[in-house]
Amino acid sequence: MKIKICEIKDLEQLVPAFDSYRQRYKQPSEPQKIEQFLRQMLEQQTSTIFLSYEGDELTGFIQLYPSYSSIGLAPIWTLNDFYVFGGTGRKQTAEALLNAAKDLCKETDAIRIEVTTRKENHRLHKIYRDYGFEKDYKYDYYFLRVNEQDIASKMLK
Repeated sequence: MKIKICEIKDLEQLVPAFDSYRQRYKQPSEPQKIEQFLRQMLEQQTSTIFLSYEGDELTGFIQLYPSYSSIGLAPIWTLNDFYVFGGTGRKQTAEALLNAAKDLCKETDAIRIEVTTRKENHRLHKIYRDYGFEKDYKYDYYFLRVNEQDIASKMLK
């Protein structure tokens, strides 16, 4: 298994996988929009995407966005997208992608990784708990919908 940072040249392989990932969340297939979105993220360096490979086969990805903690006076990373879909050892692939995310945090002097996932996604909850993520019982998550036409925001309700 190999883990690497995504580059523009990797989009040809990543876009179909990302499209499949979004469809799991009941989003329409939109490969052109996905390609534009991911290209912009990579060109502007507004996210970091790690890819996992078994041989030449793409088997998963994880995407993180940088942010900051005003209270902690330090950077943090938001894990926004995490999808393992191929290969022989999915648990090992998931762990390797999470290791890459953790290493990125250490390299950037970040103090934590934050992630939000749907309450009914028990498989992913277990992966996060087993890896060492802690559930936050102190804070509630809120969102403000600013575009009523945004179908992705509708899944938050």
